[in-house]
Parts: sequence; structure tokens; C-alpha cells
Amino acid sequence: MNYHLFRTINNWSGNGVFDDLMKVIAKDAILAVFVAFAALCVLRLRDRDPRPVVFSIAALGLTYAFGLFAGTLHTERRPFETHQVHQLISHDPGQSFPSDHATAAFGVAFTVLLFLSRSWGMLLFIVAVVIGFSRVYDGVHYPSDILGGAAVAVLGVTVAVAVAVAFAQPRRQVAAVHPPVGAARR
Repeated sequence: MNYHLFRTINNWSGNGVFDDLMKVIAKDAILAVFVAFAALCVLRLRDRDPRPVVFSIAALGLTYAFGLFAGTLHTERRPFETHQVHQLISHDPGQSFPSDHATAAFGVAFTVLLFLSRSWGMLLFIVAVVIGFSRVYDGVHYPSDILGGAAVAVLGVTVAVAVAVAFAQPRRQVAAVHPPVGAARR
């Protein structure tokens, strides 16, 4: 199923203008995602509450770590190494799962959605989907690599949200065994 879906999407290549657009998206759109993330962090810091930015950076760090771990579990080679494909962008051979571009793009999108801005998060989610599609279209990833990147991003951001919620919980005062000095006794 994974290869057949890859083959279907990759076979759509061959249209000059659309191919050029997909090449630019596959290689360069991730930069725009990180620029948007940085700008949103700066705007949020102007509100004098660094917690959303700290949690956002932690979420991306966790996403990156989980992506590295996921790569050790699944060692499938890139499509152009094992199949005849329309490879539109050059890429070094190696492990295909999960897509680093998809992991990063979805990680930023989910992080922004949950910590910084819902509207920007939704827009960045759409951009992440387009980046993922372009990586398959250009012949450097299978669809499962893109879905794996999205799943890793969900895991990383979910763990960061759990930490953020735990951190935001008000600390309970432990009842004193002895009442404070000057406190009324019953």
C-alpha cells in the first residue's frame, strides 16, 4: 500500500511548472516554517510571559529526540535507492523514516497551535501537509515517512503539553504539623 501510494503521487511528476514548485517547497519551505516560529516566539516574549516559548522549544526538542529514536526502529531505505522513481531533487542515500522535514514541519505546526497561536498553527499545519506531499512527489520519501514524522511530532508535543499542564498546576500547601506561631488554636 505504501509503495503504491508513493508510486501514484510520484508518477504525477513531469509537469514543468508544478515540478519546479514542488522542488522549491520540498527544499525551502521548511525555512519559512522556522522563520514563522521564531517570529511568533518573539511576539510572545513581548507579552512578558516566557513560559509558552520555553514549552514550545521543549516540545521541538522532544520531537527531535523522538524522531531520532524512531529512526532507529525502522531502517527502510529511500525510495530512489530501491525503486525506479522520478527523483526531482538530489538527496543523499540513507534512512527514509521518519522524514526530518515532515517531523520538523508538523512539530512546529502542533507546537504553535497549542502554545503560541491557533490560527498560525492551523496555517502551519497546512504548510506541513504540503511539505510532506512535496517530499513524496519529488521522490525522496514514502507516504509512511511523512505520517511517521507527523506521529513523532504529535508524541513530542503531547509530552510537552503534559509537562506544561503539570507545571501550571497550583502547588498545594502541605498542612503544617504545627500551626504557625501566633495562630489560633482550637
